Amino acid sequence: MTNPFRLRWLQGWTFQVVLMEGHVQVEALGFGICLRTALLPGESPQAAADRLVLSEDRRRRALHNAWLRGQHMPKPSGVPSTEDEAPASNSLVVVA
Repeated sequence: MTNPFRLRWLQGWTFQVVLMEGHVQVEALGFGICLRTALLPGESPQAAADRLVLSEDRRRRALHNAWLRGQHMPKPSGVPSTEDEAPASNSLVVVA
């Protein structure tokens, strides 16, 4: 294995094994970001790289879906919206 290395199924990413703070880590560079993860005991650098990119992809998809859920969805044409209606009156009516 060479350092840096690539994985065929993860296009756009470059990985390298680094020794940082006394621990062996896998560093991923791609799409303008840099990610690092520890190399777990018995894990190959390729498996660590795959795990790293998969967890980042899941995190970004979750953030994207949460952002989409927070957006107001456009209403289909023909359905009246509350902005088109006349404003409600401020008078108070008490029914006994």
